[in-house]
Amino acid sequence: MEFDSLASKSGNFSSPQYPEPYPASIHCYYLFKGQESETLKITFLHFDLEPPFSKGCLNDFVDISTISVTNVRQLVGRYCGVEVPVPLLTMKPRMEIIFKTNHAHERTGFYGMYQFTDESFIQPPQSTRNVSGCGGTLTGVGGDLVSPGYPETFPKDVDCTWLIRVDYDKHIYIRVLELQLKGSIANCGEAELAIFDGYSNLKVNPVQLKRYCGDLKYYKNTDEKTELSKRNRILVRLRTTVGSPIKQPGQIIGFKLVWTAVTFQPRDVCKEYTCPKSQYCMNSESRSCTETREYCIDRSLVCDGLPNCSGEDFSDEDKCNLPLLAGCGAGAGVLLLCVVIAVILCRRHSRRAGQASQALSLPLRQLEHSPTCASRQTPFLPELNCSLHRPQHLPGPVPPARPPPFAKPRRSPTDV
Repeated sequence: MEFDSLASKSGNFSSPQYPEPYPASIHCYYLFKGQESETLKITFLHFDLEPPFSKGCLNDFVDISTISVTNVRQLVGRYCGVEVPVPLLTMKPRMEIIFKTNHAHERTGFYGMYQFTDESFIQPPQSTRNVSGCGGTLTGVGGDLVSPGYPETFPKDVDCTWLIRVDYDKHIYIRVLELQLKGSIANCGEAELAIFDGYSNLKVNPVQLKRYCGDLKYYKNTDEKTELSKRNRILVRLRTTVGSPIKQPGQIIGFKLVWTAVTFQPRDVCKEYTCPKSQYCMNSESRSCTETREYCIDRSLVCDGLPNCSGEDFSDEDKCNLPLLAGCGAGAGVLLLCVVIAVILCRRHSRRAGQASQALSLPLRQLEHSPTCASRQTPFLPELNCSLHRPQHLPGPVPPARPPPFAKPRRSPTDV
């Protein structure tokens, strides 16, 4: 039996003959088929099968598995008895239910509902309430994510989950830049940072991609500090049971990571920025890589102060200071040119002033030797007329000043 989202986004399903007892010795197959960008929720409203044995469900049972876009099946669980399974939300587009019975002890079976939903409507799990910066959804082309209280502290007894979601045709590249949590790599019970596939259920078979505890120095290799999603969603989770350690001078407390939306395209096809040293193997599932492509990231991420390319490729930030240096060089060149021009102008001015002084001193020397100006011995004589046509009558010498009557002569300092 097949339930296709193109035919109906929701509906119900049941065991054969429900609510009458199901037949013996049957093998039923239910396939729920959604689009690649859709999720599926299965909710059982009634469940009544043969009880399990001590070793599990061996007689009448229901097996539920998810099917990924690459046709990889993953068993969610096997169910029997009368306990109604919890609602199942899968981020995979397809799910199958296999119902098997033996030859005896038929029961009423099961009845349930299904619903297909676009993944963009699926929110992250609930985070600890009333803690600023704890959990949420991040969308766009890239950015950074920090823990609550970063870089000074982090709170005690919190469970924070962030959903990072990009366009459906993109992947997410994660790079952990800073990490300082309580405990060590061998003891994650006090505080841990984990990265999950965004299409996994954290309560049912979560797909954990990375796990971090203690200090970032414990993780030496670049691959240990980075992660690439298989699809367009990633979940980041921080859980603590104790408060942050005492901060030392210059120490960072908490975590900081960078996330980037990426596609894999040839350089001549990427219309944004190509990371020249970031290679992705297009057939990574095979033993040998026969085709690689570069990371293509949004152009707005270049020179944003964060390393958005992969691994040791920092090309998006390497040349960010060149325009500044070029501007400084151009400014220095203009300043030097102004200094040179000023020196040239000063020299020209000095040369012209010298020439003018020489030109003026020549007539003055000629006038000093003129016969009609022989009386110009003192520069303070009033209104001298050096006319060549009228002789000058200079006043006679000024007699010395006479002391006032009855004045005694003044003694020199050496008089006794």
